[in-house]
Amino acid sequence: MTKKRAGTWFGEKVKLDGYTFDSQKEAAFYQRFIKESGYKFDVHKSCRLHPIIEMCNKMLRLRSSNYTPDFVLYNKDGSIAHVIDVKNSFNTTYAIDAAASLRFKMFAYKYKVPVEVVVHRVKSFRVKVLGSTKKFEPVAKTNFTYTIDELVDEVMNTDKGD
Repeated sequence: MTKKRAGTWFGEKVKLDGYTFDSQKEAAFYQRFIKESGYKFDVHKSCRLHPIIEMCNKMLRLRSSNYTPDFVLYNKDGSIAHVIDVKNSFNTTYAIDAAASLRFKMFAYKYKVPVEVVVHRVKSFRVKVLGSTKKFEPVAKTNFTYTIDELVDEVMNTDKGD
């Protein structure tokens, strides 16, 4: 697929419920899994990864870096429950390039919550945490009733052959 405009590889922007989604797939994921999840959520919330870096006696300034996940879901106490990035695939550099992988790691380092990369299916989604030191195979889910700890336990126990 050819790139239609800067920053968008797949599809056109979609407006729904006052939000602007990057693709039809992202909007469909919102409708099916986020909207009625029971969680408070943000759509495309910008998260600061690091501030402006001043160097050379403040004569040189390097820009700050931000990461904007597709969805952030919050627990009742306001803590982050899930950070979601919707992709078309886990296996292509168009879906997840080196820069995206680095942003996921920097976010996890700063906020102590991993980014859950999801691939939307009709009635479910596959979820994976990228960049872990242990093999993390995608897991099929139909809702967000799991915690990230439960997801990791499920993956690690499956990996052991349980």
